[in-house]
Amino acid sequence: MFAENVMSSEVLVLKLDTDVRVKDAAVLLEESGLHELPVVDQNGKPVGLVSARSILHLALPKYATDNLLSLMKSGPDIASIYENLDEVFESSIHTVIDREVNVVNLNAPTIAVAAMLVNLKGDSRNILVVNDVGKLVGIITARDLICRQLK
Repeated sequence: MFAENVMSSEVLVLKLDTDVRVKDAAVLLEESGLHELPVVDQNGKPVGLVSARSILHLALPKYATDNLLSLMKSGPDIASIYENLDEVFESSIHTVIDREVNVVNLNAPTIAVAAMLVNLKGDSRNILVVNDVGKLVGIITARDLICRQLK
């Protein structure tokens, strides 16, 4: 079995060459229930992802790191993060794009895709599927692989 047999072919994407604000992306994330949205160039090729985590990361104060915050008895309160989010929401999605994407071709064996999903690092929990010219044609999650067996 191959990636094309388990992928979801209806993929909600953001287009790099359009004027999309972070707030627009956040609304799409909320309405769709997704955690991340692929970003494609004018040829439909994936160039990155916008995730709820990447948006939140930009709203945290620059000094905020896991190590520092774990040592502090208090940190930035949520109100300050929400204030920062208001500013972040007005910026372009270019400010929150994670350029590291996990991509496979349509004919990648599903066992390889499963191994990639188990070993993902960073924000993404998806594998993007491209055709032979690199255009995004689908997406695969661990749920896609597991639920395929239930059918």
